[in-house]
This record gives sequence, C-alpha cells and structure tokens, in this order.
Amino acid sequence: MSNADVQALVIQIRDHYVAQFRNFVQRQRTFCTTGGPEVKFQITGDTSAFHGLAVVDFMCNDDSPAGVLFQPETVLAFEKLEGRIADTKLTIESLRWDSVVIIHDVPRIYEAIEDWFIKWFDPDEVHFDDSAELSNCIHAVYISTNELQVDLGTAPADSFWDLLESLSDGKATSIHVSS
Repeated sequence: MSNADVQALVIQIRDHYVAQFRNFVQRQRTFCTTGGPEVKFQITGDTSAFHGLAVVDFMCNDDSPAGVLFQPETVLAFEKLEGRIADTKLTIESLRWDSVVIIHDVPRIYEAIEDWFIKWFDPDEVHFDDSAELSNCIHAVYISTNELQVDLGTAPADSFWDLLESLSDGKATSIHVSS
C-alpha cells in the first residue's frame, strides 16, 4: 500500500467515525433540551489523563449535568500495515478513532507530546468556534508506561500523523498502533 493509500485510509477511518458521531449528537439533542457535544473538563484526583483534561462526548444538562459516551456502531477494518516514520519502525495493526492504543519506547513521553496536545486538544480554546458543529479536537490522552490511549475525537486525520511524528521526534525506535 502506498503512502497516499495509507493516508486516504486514515482519512476514511476518521470520516467514518465522525459521521457516526454527528448522528449521535443529533440523537442526543432530541433527548435533552439543554446540552451540547464535546465539553472539555478537568478530571480531579489521581488520573493518567494528560494534564488531567478530557472531553465528554455529549453533556446533557436538563436536571443535572450528565455526560453521555458515544460508542460507534461500526469500525473499519484493514490488513496490518508496516512502514517507517523517519528512523522509527511503525506498525498499524488496527485503528479505532476513539480508542487508539499506541505502544512506544519514547524515553520522555510528556515532552514528546506536549506541543501536539496543546495544538489538538486546544486546552485554552484558542481555536474555539462557537458556530462550528464540532470542535475538531482530540478528546483525551491517557498515559501509562510505554503506552498511550488516545481518543482522537473529531480532530482531523492530521492529528494522528502529527502524534506519530511527535513520537518519532521524541526518539521512538518503534511505534505499534492498535485498538
């Protein structure tokens, strides 16, 4: 598979997920009178969430706040892909947009993904557009030893490639992507 084919596949996976997410948001809006999609919040207490931040898929606030989690009905499948990003070996076994698991050997993960997180989570909402249907941001990054669990939310496909490049730039020799 060519690089262009792989990039097209990632765009297709993202677009398939976001189409289902849009339908989910429309359904949720019929169930509650006050609420909205993609609400950012600070997680309190001990957490593995990067900067303690996450996005709830939909927040219904009729009687009291209640977060609703989106579960896609279908996920696109493909054959395992192998390649390189600079000097980093890359394996993409599967890719579920809201549940990406990345096994890596980056020695300083927080430094490696800091700028990527600021750009794609947009914690200060520098790029927030209240007239936009969706936020185009990632929803969460959870960190454990040599593993990231990432919900890419409604962020564009470039967010996925930027993350892999950040890991490669952070001195990863191997990146394994699954769900």
